[in-house]
Amino acid sequence: MGDEWVPTSCTGCFNACAILARRKDGKIVDIKGDRRAPSSKGKVCGKSKARIADMYNPMRLKKPLKRTNPEKGLGVDPKWAEIGWEEAVETVTKALAQVRKEDPRKLVIASFDIHNYAVPQSLGVAFGTPNFEFYPVSCGNGLHTAFFLTLGTLNAEIDLDHCNYILLPGSQYGHGVNNNTLEAIQGMADARRRGAKLVVIDPICSYAAAKADEWIPIRPGTDGALALGMVNVLINGLDLYDKEYLKGKTNAPYLIDGSGKYARHPDSGKPLIWDLKENRAVEFDAENTEPAIEGSFKTAGVACRPAFHLLKEHIRRNYPLEKVETITTVPRATIARIAKELAEAARIGSTIEMEGKKLPLRPAAVEFKRGISHHKNGFFNCFSLMLLNVMLGNLNVPGGILGTNPHGPFGIWKTHADKDGMITTNLFQATSGGRNSMVAFMSPYPPNPVSEPKTLNLRDLFPVSGFLPGIAAFPIHDPEKFRIPYRPEAMVLCRTNMVLTSNNPRFQAEMLGKLKFIVAFALKLDETVEFADIVIPDAHDFEKHWAFPVNLPAGFQKPGPGDWYFQTVQPVVEPPPGVRNWIEVMMDVAEKLGILGEFNAEMNRITGLMMIDDLALKPDRKYTMKEIRDRTAGLIGAMCGKEITPDWFTEDRSFVPGPKKTIEESYAGPFLNARAPIYLEHFIEVGEEVKKVTRRLGMDWWDTSHYNPLAEWRPCPVHEEDGKEYDLFVVNSRLPLHGQSYTADNPWVDDICKRTRMDYSVIMHRGTAARKGIEDGDIVSIESEAGKVKGKVRLTEGIHPECVGMFGVLGQWGKGKVIARGKGTHINSLLKHDWSMVGTLTGQLDFCARVKITKDAER
Repeated sequence: MGDEWVPTSCTGCFNACAILARRKDGKIVDIKGDRRAPSSKGKVCGKSKARIADMYNPMRLKKPLKRTNPEKGLGVDPKWAEIGWEEAVETVTKALAQVRKEDPRKLVIASFDIHNYAVPQSLGVAFGTPNFEFYPVSCGNGLHTAFFLTLGTLNAEIDLDHCNYILLPGSQYGHGVNNNTLEAIQGMADARRRGAKLVVIDPICSYAAAKADEWIPIRPGTDGALALGMVNVLINGLDLYDKEYLKGKTNAPYLIDGSGKYARHPDSGKPLIWDLKENRAVEFDAENTEPAIEGSFKTAGVACRPAFHLLKEHIRRNYPLEKVETITTVPRATIARIAKELAEAARIGSTIEMEGKKLPLRPAAVEFKRGISHHKNGFFNCFSLMLLNVMLGNLNVPGGILGTNPHGPFGIWKTHADKDGMITTNLFQATSGGRNSMVAFMSPYPPNPVSEPKTLNLRDLFPVSGFLPGIAAFPIHDPEKFRIPYRPEAMVLCRTNMVLTSNNPRFQAEMLGKLKFIVAFALKLDETVEFADIVIPDAHDFEKHWAFPVNLPAGFQKPGPGDWYFQTVQPVVEPPPGVRNWIEVMMDVAEKLGILGEFNAEMNRITGLMMIDDLALKPDRKYTMKEIRDRTAGLIGAMCGKEITPDWFTEDRSFVPGPKKTIEESYAGPFLNARAPIYLEHFIEVGEEVKKVTRRLGMDWWDTSHYNPLAEWRPCPVHEEDGKEYDLFVVNSRLPLHGQSYTADNPWVDDICKRTRMDYSVIMHRGTAARKGIEDGDIVSIESEAGKVKGKVRLTEGIHPECVGMFGVLGQWGKGKVIARGKGTHINSLLKHDWSMVGTLTGQLDFCARVKITKDAER
């Protein structure tokens, strides 16, 4: 049957690195990176190799299943019965037809098939439900919002090619996790060889911290306070910050009146600044000015001060190092030293010549990810860390923090200035068919309209959030509380396991139990699929086509210099008999429901196929995913000046090469006439609007106190507990070989994890354990107000003394998980899923919990 290497992309995590899969005699026997593709350069991680074992897992589903036990709950046996493919599709069609007849909004599409995001949206629009963006993942509402506001795009990475001081609070960037992983690993290694200093701030001595020059343990949830303390050192202590950057590239000079809002020109309505040359207020975009960023002034008889003046005084009063040390447990001397090192390493005022143009060079940066955002005050934790980058003047410049492609290829999207001169983007209008929302991402500025909620992600009450993936669980559970004018009844579920990956399995189980019908597409049974009424086997990613390209440039192409490139996912082998791509099954359902034309029309809008008549999907025809891949690849090829034929993707060509990025695309900052905020003036008015709407709806419990224009640190709910009974914090750290929850049941990954001392254990500080009489290897019970779990303790000095640590999304219990079941400890069972834990700026759910730990008599 031959021996050949077939190009595709790995989806062992969300990064979709380009790979070549070796097919020998009809079986996949090896995986390697594609040396020509920028995303892998010939390398792969262990997750990619291990996907072969997923392919041939004997627990894979190969026949549809029907639930025969009407009872649903954690540990309840669904009593599956095998049924035929036709019966499965007809059952789904009948159930969804009834929902559509009554009220199509009652259908929820819950999927983490993010690279095929156009499909859930098209299905939802065609069906008539707005609830197609339920991505129940533990991600970063706060961090993505902060990146949008300051960098003009949804994600960020450090320019490792030029950075010499790398500060990672709660991040393992460059050490096997996060976006564009393989490139970041190589970039970090090269930077360290070059002499770059790496400092990691984390409650756990993570993989990144273990390899750093310095690890600084910190109390969980206090990174925002630490950041503001460091800003205090720079602006009130050392006077070491980029004043020219603040004047020209931020709203630091904008005059603020007594109401907290911008002082505006009476005719143009533009924000005013104080020009020290003319000694008067002028419009922010007036030419040849010398803006003041400190002082008190009067314009039209109204007293005003620059936004930076207010920030400086606010931080001086509220974040002295003595207070920050008490909050974070980081010694004040360490805070002052790290702030000084960071600012000195930034070489404020230095430049570099690239492609004949002189650019600012700021070879120091702060990068952070999910752990910083996962708190009720998550947005301001993230925004406070971004303020550190702002003070260095390092946004979207060489050596600094780069937004992930704020300008898209071929000018598809652009970061630009709004009428007030502030940074914004048309990314989501361009990538969602004009709906301003993609994979639950949306632009947070200018703020979105406020109204009574119409969708389950409550986006109408989160006008300044840039990401709302999992909030829908609350109104599905209790629609009346959130004034949803309908009750959800049905769910299409694919590539997500919310019972395991979201806070508190008991809450998730109750939420799913309120739905009348669930169809799940899955490779194998898991903790969430056990709640389904119909289960339809899905093809493995090595057995199917995806929409093109899989590496969306807004998140999955490395920012900075390089070439644009566009990867594919395509079959390496055939799926088991009868097993198909879940998308094609749902297209069958769409055809039976009579909505195929609407589905195709929406796919044309989102993908851009409508731009070329010969490529656009016809309204009366059902397409295969291969045909859709070929057409979307043809569109990208046309933009690249290449003819992409169906046989393009061979061993010699695994992607469509695009043009070289321009210097403006690589480093947008110096060329972008738009300002990053240090003062969030728009929060004031929009917060008042949210308060007015929620009070009108009788939702007096909706907190609007976070709508403040100045960065602040607030304690997590658990910080305000007395800590007497539950005296430790529980914290989590990612493992490089694990992607979300689905790698835990892989036998090859399991083999590696079993060989390490920590991966399947609960870790505890030696000193803390000694005080509690706990020894290395003891079996312990860990209990919070929300739940109780068990684990084997490993003692270490690589954790904050106030913390207990766990890794990944382990401790799984699904009956079909013969490898993962019972290994490790499930942290989410200890976390509350309660509205008191939600930050109402961005919908961020707090992942903090206090626990008590006791030696378990049962060994």
